[in-house]
Amino acid sequence: MCALGCGLVMAVGASACWVPELPDGTIFSCASDEDCALAGEKCAPREGLSGYCCKLSADATEVCNGVDDDCNGKKDDLSATCYSGPEGTEGKGLCKAGTSKCGANNEQQCEGEVLPTEEQCNRVDDNCDGVTDEGFDLQQDVNNCGACGTACSAGQVCVAGECTGLVQQTCTEGSDDDGDGLVGCADPDCDQKSCGTGCVCKSNVAAETTCNDNVDNDKDTKRDCADSDCANQSCGTGCICKSNVAAETTCNDNVDNDKDSRTDCADSDCANQSCGTGCTCKSNVAAETTCNDGKDNDGDGKIDCADTADCTTGTTCGSGRTCKSNGTCS
Repeated sequence: MCALGCGLVMAVGASACWVPELPDGTIFSCASDEDCALAGEKCAPREGLSGYCCKLSADATEVCNGVDDDCNGKKDDLSATCYSGPEGTEGKGLCKAGTSKCGANNEQQCEGEVLPTEEQCNRVDDNCDGVTDEGFDLQQDVNNCGACGTACSAGQVCVAGECTGLVQQTCTEGSDDDGDGLVGCADPDCDQKSCGTGCVCKSNVAAETTCNDNVDNDKDTKRDCADSDCANQSCGTGCICKSNVAAETTCNDNVDNDKDSRTDCADSDCANQSCGTGCTCKSNVAAETTCNDGKDNDGDGKIDCADTADCTTGTTCGSGRTCKSNGTCS
């Protein structure tokens, strides 16, 4: 039972003695616990207000139930902040907490909260991850070129953050990306760009860049060193293209690097080239050039002055000494 100050006594079935037909905010006072209708309710002072009110505990919390649970003169007046977004997003970018409110059907709502949304290019952190406008390439995005919202006109591309005319991107034979009628390497846009495997555009034509794969990469019917594009280019280990043919450059590895069936000094390409320490190719054979190191540098089984063919009479074989005709050094 709840006692009205005017002496009226009414039976109610709700905590804190709310009477629906009276205006919201009307609180029935109590003089003792006996005046409280529900089991466990106590007659307690109204927080911040005069008089007493029935509530289940001294620190009762307001909930959405149409009742003034905390006896402060207002029913369902939630005051706590709330946020239902993913952990770690509150307070970042646009995201912020709201205030707990009670709905028409006693459901708890979070009024005023702002939750993450899909990131847009708008200089704002929409998804509240602490990063603004991530995922947008301002250097190449035609809709956001150089800055969010800066869109290129039809027929333009975004290059290094600036809108410009269409540029040929694919330079292989027959391609005309920019629709200017110039295909492949014939388009100046393709200069120094790849025109396929082993091929690069130079001066509006395709040029061979791989000179040892036996493939006509630039489609000019010439392969490897036979193609003038390969002049002075490597044709593999120990090989370089010269005068449209492969030439040996390593003359002491016992490998036919230029595929002409000759190795090392036997290959005329090695004429006067080093065939190792103390060795030079001469007349298609290895020749000793150091005659005082105690080594058979040209691999002919003879050392220093004993190699009379290369360390001829009078050749220096040490300080103040020369090779003699008998193969000695004195």
